[in-house]
Amino acid sequence: MIKAVTFDLDMTLQDFIKFKKEGVKATAKTMTKAGLKMPLDKLEKELFEFYFQDIEGDKVFENFLGKNGIKSDKILAAGINAYLKAKSKWLKAYPDVKPTLAKLKKRGLKLGIITDAPRLKAYQRLDAIGIIDYFDFLVGFEDTHKQKTHKEPFLKALKILKLKPEEVMHVGDWPERDVKTPKSLGIKTCLANYSYKVHKFGKYYEPDFKIERFKEVIENGKN
Repeated sequence: MIKAVTFDLDMTLQDFIKFKKEGVKATAKTMTKAGLKMPLDKLEKELFEFYFQDIEGDKVFENFLGKNGIKSDKILAAGINAYLKAKSKWLKAYPDVKPTLAKLKKRGLKLGIITDAPRLKAYQRLDAIGIIDYFDFLVGFEDTHKQKTHKEPFLKALKILKLKPEEVMHVGDWPERDVKTPKSLGIKTCLANYSYKVHKFGKYYEPDFKIERFKEVIENGKN
């Protein structure tokens, strides 16, 4: 019987790539208006590719400008502000996330986050999309200094929960991280196929369950 459900954060609870892309588009447009001499379409493409290499970095825009020989606090400030405005607009939970989490909590299930993201940024995103209070705990990168291709983040979660692997289900969109590893420990796995079929990150591994909409977690959580 499932007593707890753990979730990946980005691309499972919210569209991380969407808000990053929209943020970069807004940044590129604003930097151009502020005086950056580069064709807008070229800037958008190169800036996103640069950002994707350090997608949790705090100085991506500054480093990008430096790489291109540009030192301008005016352009940098405009870009950062544009990104933050776009982020506040586009950072949203997927449909059905809030009511589904509420129903899972009402059933008495423990809910947690297991993410490769830094803890602070993960909490910031959960707070921004208004779902932070549904979760009993969060395991971020700093907790084990290992990504989810390693067992340590999942073992940390099991230790916090004080449950057996078969009493836990993990939901995520990246099979190499959210299916292969937890399944090897005996944790039930649920693939967020609504995200995986769009981005297809990494090699495919067969999960115990697949969901096409987030609310389908409820049915799998009964097992």
